[in-house]
Amino acid sequence: MRCDACYRAGVRRTSDRCRALDRYARLRCSTAVAKVSNAMVIEAASAGRAANDMEGNAMKRRAGVFLLWLLAGILPVSAAQAQVLPALRIDPTQVTVSGISSGAYMAVQFGVAHAEVVSGVAATAGGPYFCAGGDALGGAAVGRVIARCMQGDPAYPARPIGVDERRAMAAATRQWAEEGRIAPLSALAAQRVWLFHGYNDGIVRRAVVDALFDWYREFVPGQQVFYRNDMNAAHAQISATCTRPAAADGGAACNACTQTGGQYINACIDPLGGGAYDAAGAALQLFHGPLLPPVDAAGAGTVQAFDQRPYVRRGERERSPVRVALADTGYLYLPAPCAAGEPCRLHVAFHGCQQQAERIGLAFVNGAGFNEWAAANRIVVLYPQTVATRAVPFTPYNPQGCWDWWGYNDFFFDFAGRYATREGVQVAAVWRMVQRLMSGGEGRVEAAPASVPELLRVDVSARAVALSWVPAAGAVAYRLLRHDDEAGGAAVETIVNAPPFVDHGVLPARSYRYRLQALAADGAAGEESAELVLRTASEAPPCDPYYSLAADRPVDARNRPSAAVCP
Repeated sequence: MRCDACYRAGVRRTSDRCRALDRYARLRCSTAVAKVSNAMVIEAASAGRAANDMEGNAMKRRAGVFLLWLLAGILPVSAAQAQVLPALRIDPTQVTVSGISSGAYMAVQFGVAHAEVVSGVAATAGGPYFCAGGDALGGAAVGRVIARCMQGDPAYPARPIGVDERRAMAAATRQWAEEGRIAPLSALAAQRVWLFHGYNDGIVRRAVVDALFDWYREFVPGQQVFYRNDMNAAHAQISATCTRPAAADGGAACNACTQTGGQYINACIDPLGGGAYDAAGAALQLFHGPLLPPVDAAGAGTVQAFDQRPYVRRGERERSPVRVALADTGYLYLPAPCAAGEPCRLHVAFHGCQQQAERIGLAFVNGAGFNEWAAANRIVVLYPQTVATRAVPFTPYNPQGCWDWWGYNDFFFDFAGRYATREGVQVAAVWRMVQRLMSGGEGRVEAAPASVPELLRVDVSARAVALSWVPAAGAVAYRLLRHDDEAGGAAVETIVNAPPFVDHGVLPARSYRYRLQALAADGAAGEESAELVLRTASEAPPCDPYYSLAADRPVDARNRPSAAVCP
């Protein structure tokens, strides 16, 4: 690798400019060398076969996928064909984000950086904010990051997220908030948070998501944080709509719930009943309260490609998107009323590694489960896109198209963790997209006040119940009553200021009854809601899944191929 900047630039080696270029090049090159030295970690993760077989099979697969996409009309769109992001009337109080895997890390980072605008965060199979810690410096120590912040590959023995690491993450959060690198902690404390982990996930282990839950509980009141971890899902976006013909026509191909791989989009049955588990619906209703039922997305809006290039900079300098592992083209689901100028909500959905459009077309855009809810409830959905990159030092080393959650876009002369703040190039690029969408004027999307609040069961786990309701006219607070049928005795009363409410006082596999009353400023109680009866989930069974990133398959603790799954 040549690191001589003057040679490349054609500048006399004795000039001041040459010396400046060389200083920069040495820093850039040292970053590149470190990344290359650690590249084997991710290169192995994207390989899994002997070189000759991999190349030949990959070409065949790409040709087949390309032909299928071509025939179906769902090829990714080039930036030259893409539209300009529209300026819309977005309710500034109803901007939310979600993500799966690296997208979960990115959703958390974006939500922390811009918590004054982002009111809700959903994270599937992600870990705590700034989990990479000091190993994020220049993205150089990715092996240690995998061992600590994923924990599922036996080739990188798990390093627990211990007390010292948690303190460091919390300290960085507080320091950056004071410095203005992220939003004030008061804004973070107002967020609503939905977390998910499937117990057959061998890529990001449960201990990592547990640490994310604990991190949020340090900064956000517990009644605003819901965590579900009792389902037998593998590492995937859990979608209730990917099995529908419209999603299949859009390129989505569902896995069974316990399967890892493919497009990393799985269909799961909710063990508590009600058919397919709807992760998108659960998250969106925790954020917004009761919503209208989902409808056919294609008939009520459009998927539009847009040019991401105008939004990509490092500082004030424009950057080619590929230089920071972003694609030239992103996607937007735009409901017809929003395009016509009605006030709308905004949701940003971050795909995971290997889910970028260059690899799976519009499968995530059409099959993640958000568009159907968006179509019925005036929610614009932004799908920003990464791209896989390998051309170090001209691009970061990111062969699986992951979002930057370990610092691959940062240099050694940046402070550790820059990528996770407002200054991170990917966070800043998506923020500019959000600002553009919000530039068409303000509007409000509000439900008409209820005369008597009706309780909605948003989601239920083994140890938490998420409830919401439409606010009642004139209410300043609510009295929530919980009856435990098995324990008997008097109801447990909780005073709640506003919806939603996550009840952490429940036990696994128990039946509960809830009622709600609105309270006026003078203390008068309104009419009680209808009783909501539900049963909590059973605890997740003991399960010890692992996944080899190099071989791209489930393995056991000794890194031997394994087809075993927990029921």
